[in-house]
Amino acid sequence: MISNQVYWNLIVVFTLLGTNEIVAFDKGHLEIFKKDKICEECGLTKAKLSKMELQGSNLRGSNLFRANFYKSDLTGANLSETNLGRSNMKRTNLQGVNLKGADLTRADLREAVLFEANLTGALLEDTKLIGTALKGAVWTNGQICKEGSLGKCIQ
Repeated sequence: MISNQVYWNLIVVFTLLGTNEIVAFDKGHLEIFKKDKICEECGLTKAKLSKMELQGSNLRGSNLFRANFYKSDLTGANLSETNLGRSNMKRTNLQGVNLKGADLTRADLREAVLFEANLTGALLEDTKLIGTALKGAVWTNGQICKEGSLGKCIQ
């Protein structure tokens, strides 16, 4: 049988761990970004940015690990050198976005639009690209994706 002291200590530990999971991003950075659409090198891990109009925004060098951009419009945004690992970008408009050097490891980009996006040097390990429109995108190796590039880059 667990003593009351051990029981309460476990509750406190799990409560603190749970709180850390919920508030994983810098609230000040999030407010700056929502106001100005500019937040270079910001800490926005697990930020909820779904269904937002974020055209032309600048998040260069930011940590967006596990951020949720589901159905957002990021047309023309600067996401170069960002950590987008495990982020949800399903059905997101990423047309003309700069993703040069971005880490998209295990990100969900299913059914996203990446027409003319720059993916030069981006990491795409285990990235979900089913139904992703890539026509005109600059692929990780610098080659242009041809007409018909859906879910994979045809060079």
